Amino acid sequence: MTSTLVHTLPEQPLAIIGDIHGEIQALDALLRQLDEDPALRDRRLVFIGDLCDRGPDSVAVIARVQELVDRGRATAILGNHEINLLANDAKDGSGWFFDSRAASDAPYYAPFTRATASQRPEIRDFFRSLPLAIRMPGLRIVHAAWDEAAIESVARIPCGNILELIHECDLRIQRLARENDLRARYLAERERWARELEDPDDPPPYLDAVADYELLQQQHNPIKRMTSGIEARCGQPFYSGHRWRYSDRIAWWDVERDPTPVVFGHYWRLFDPGSHPDAWRYGRLFRGVAPTAWHGAHHQAYCIDYSVGARWSERRHPTGEAASRYRLAALLWPERRLVFDDGQGLETIRPA
Repeated sequence: MTSTLVHTLPEQPLAIIGDIHGEIQALDALLRQLDEDPALRDRRLVFIGDLCDRGPDSVAVIARVQELVDRGRATAILGNHEINLLANDAKDGSGWFFDSRAASDAPYYAPFTRATASQRPEIRDFFRSLPLAIRMPGLRIVHAAWDEAAIESVARIPCGNILELIHECDLRIQRLARENDLRARYLAERERWARELEDPDDPPPYLDAVADYELLQQQHNPIKRMTSGIEARCGQPFYSGHRWRYSDRIAWWDVERDPTPVVFGHYWRLFDPGSHPDAWRYGRLFRGVAPTAWHGAHHQAYCIDYSVGARWSERRHPTGEAASRYRLAALLWPERRLVFDDGQGLETIRPA
């Protein structure tokens, strides 16, 4: 049976691992925690996507995950950072792979291991083999948003055809963007304000074509909806991920009708928001939600991304704290128990 972009797993115990972002030490520490427990060492691992970018060794993380997938121990799905790589869209933090980003990424993320010329096609081939989402009896897994229309639109497409789907979606957006010359205006704004778009101290003016084009992508690209989440245009641009943004993430789980548990990453949840929780922009989506709580309209949703991808900032600006504020976690299913890379284990708050 051919595996499709929405992969089906039989009911079984899982360890669902959050976004890694090149943090090989955190991944190895978490895998040790799981392997040292006789009850956990043989269960299937599920990697939620965003294996790469920003951290010190995306190459090693990808190699480790691929080895686990190849020997049948793990399943991995695509996140937005893998999609960017496959689409040759060189964005913040991808200088380990794209020559065009190496110099601009260095002030933030260096030192980082760069992929060699021989490793790059192997990495792309591995990413091409991965699905976008997983269904299992009583459980759904996706990188950013379980949007039923988007899921169904890709559910019967065989794995391995993701490049064709990316190309098809891009052509669809380009056709839609021909109205009012939107694509031409978008490209012109991106070129004219390229430096300012990544400068926190010198923002560009409000770029209407960039805002409109990004919103068009969100509305009509199922890959974007599944891997980047559901977004809405915002009236006031904000600086995040080293660029000015014109659309903001929304808590899609608060209006979802399906009560089936869904686990995802992407949203930079914090285990300890600290004294100023609103300072962590995307953490605002979890305002009033305990750090180990299920959330959403039916308490059906769980974000397993505890922001280990922000550890680069601690390396750039050491605080002297013994433990990192940013963690890598695995959610044990069906136990609903968390295991962190620092060895801490916690029960999650069960749905009411």
